[in-house]
Parts: sequence; structure tokens; C-alpha cells
Amino acid sequence: MSNTKALILGILLLVPLLIFIFIGSFGEHHFTLRKYFPQVTATGEVVRNAEGDTLFNQVPAFELISQQGQKVSQNELDGNIYVADFFFATCPDICKQMSSQMVRVQEAFLDEEQVKIVSFTVNPEHDTPEVLREYGERYNADPTKWYFLTGDRDKIYDLAQKGFYLPVMKVEGQQDFIHSEKFMLVDKNRYVRGIYDGTDKEDVDRLILEIKVLLDEYSKSK
Repeated sequence: MSNTKALILGILLLVPLLIFIFIGSFGEHHFTLRKYFPQVTATGEVVRNAEGDTLFNQVPAFELISQQGQKVSQNELDGNIYVADFFFATCPDICKQMSSQMVRVQEAFLDEEQVKIVSFTVNPEHDTPEVLREYGERYNADPTKWYFLTGDRDKIYDLAQKGFYLPVMKVEGQQDFIHSEKFMLVDKNRYVRGIYDGTDKEDVDRLILEIKVLLDEYSKSK
């Protein structure tokens, strides 16, 4: 065997070993997801505690009605990780993409009781519990895991703007309209820990990975 062939064979045998080592080292690496939306003063300064740590805003309390006609509050979600989005049932395009991607999240964590999904309608006048139940059934949404919520319009919009910091977009025929493709990852303590493009498969892949990271973070803190 020539020296060149021996060298090539050696490289081919070494590559799988290097890949194995790389994957193994990645599996041992853990990182903590950052929190979003720090508290700020009226002059825009970040609020810190006595130890100098940044204080972050939490998703405020809410109580709305699910597709099953039952009250669902933020208190009932405490102790769970959840993915939130804002949509409306008659949306012709972007919401369908988002819901299809959210199906992937549901499937990835179907047996993980600590992970929930919360889809808030931004058109509650139309999206009654019955309409939302029918919408959820189109995507095989498990009503014990994936909540579609409706209720008072002002409360929903206040939550979207002041809880999740989503922008208000003008839509013809509406005074104000929340219309965002974002998925928000909320931890067990109501802090937003990730923001993702709900129409982008790769970004939703990142969401699924980071939910696993967050679950791992909690398992190690016990």
C-alpha cells in the first residue's frame, strides 16, 4: 500500500472517532437560557436588586376561556413550561404555518406533562370556544396540553403588549390588531426565556431544543 493510500485510509478511520468525540463533548455541555425583557425605570435605566442583579418582567396574571369552555389562568400554568403565540382562526396564511409548526412542538413533548402550549386569539369576537375547539381539532390539538384561549379583547391585547411586548399592527377593518409570527418560551416562573419565528422550521427546531435545555436546567436544580 502506498503512503498516500495509507494516509487516506488513516483519515477515513479517524473522522468517525472525531465525530464521536465532538458529539460526546456537546452532550456534556449545558447552557442556561437568558431571560428577556428586563425591568426599566421611566428614564430607561435597567432595574437591579441590592446584589446588582438585573430584574426581569414576568408574564402577568390572566384568566381566559379555553376551547373546552373552561377557565384557564396563569396560576394554573405556574410550575409548567409553556409556549405562547397569538393568532386568529380566520387568518388565511401565517397562522396556518404557525399552527402547523406548533403541532411539531406538541408531538415532541406529548408525554411531557410539564410542557404546555397556549394560543391566544386576537379576534375573540369571532373566535368563541366552539370556533377554537373546531380549529384545534384540525391540528389534532390535545386539549389537556394545547390551550386555545379567548375572552375579553382588551385583556388579551394588554397581555400581548405588556406581557409579551408584541407590537400592535394596523389591519384594515380593525382599530388595533396584534399580528405576530413569534413563539415565546415561558418558564415555570413566568419569565420569557426564548423568542422564535413560528413560521420557520429551523427556528422551531431551536425552540424544541431549548425546551429540552430548560427541562434539563430544572432537573439539575432539584
